[in-house]
Amino acid sequence: MGPSAKYTAIVRVIVPAAGLGKRFAPAGLDGPKELLPLGGTPVLGHALHEAARAGFDEACIVLSPAKLEAVSAYLDKSDVAIRIHIEIQPHPLGIGDAVLRGWAGLPVGVLLPDDVVLTDQHWVDLLAAHKTHRAPVLCVRPVAYESIGRFGIAECTGDRLTRVIEKPGRGDTGSNLAIFGRYIVTESVIRTLEQGTKGPAGELELTSGFAGAIKRRPGAFVVRFTGRIYDCGTPADYERARADFPALWRKSSGLRSRDSDPSADRRPAR
Repeated sequence: MGPSAKYTAIVRVIVPAAGLGKRFAPAGLDGPKELLPLGGTPVLGHALHEAARAGFDEACIVLSPAKLEAVSAYLDKSDVAIRIHIEIQPHPLGIGDAVLRGWAGLPVGVLLPDDVVLTDQHWVDLLAAHKTHRAPVLCVRPVAYESIGRFGIAECTGDRLTRVIEKPGRGDTGSNLAIFGRYIVTESVIRTLEQGTKGPAGELELTSGFAGAIKRRPGAFVVRFTGRIYDCGTPADYERARADFPALWRKSSGLRSRDSDPSADRRPAR
């Protein structure tokens, strides 16, 4: 598929939230980490408000069985202005597997909730790049070179993705562009994920799907993120995010109005 192919507007975003959260248990933070509060709103709530502000019509949340009850209870009383669908990931098989479970045959957004942001320009840029190239797109941001081993790293020529390296070692790459958890996924990514090649931890990595997409026409592309990130991925990061989060933050357009349709499919798919 190339730029001349018919364009279909993206209306669905997948929110992988099935991780076990092992790093939070020793810190005494029980329950799903996606429900930890940040500025009075759960981390998952921030993700759903972001998706609503970006213009998505539906969020597919991928959960583990252990998280279903607690997350469903939160969703039943939440005020997010977006339809919600739940898929179950029975075993912790990675973000790539979660995306496969939420895939419905059309290009989708993917939003990893660990990183909370209060801006939306990255979605404007992601969707515009996808519309221009009819290709998968991911977000990148510069990080300190000494910390690249913590991230998936992208190598690029201009805005074209040329290589992805998961947590590279010293000397493995000259790039410091870390992959930020916002993506547009298309069939070319899905085709690689469906081959089921797992990483060293036994999980199916979404970056593997992009590595495969690079080799197919029309390739894969990147957009740069330059905003503030409130990282909630580890207990230490979460505590820093809580300390730094704006006290006067407002959810703005992410709120559900009284006149909006309250119906939402929150039952796990059969």
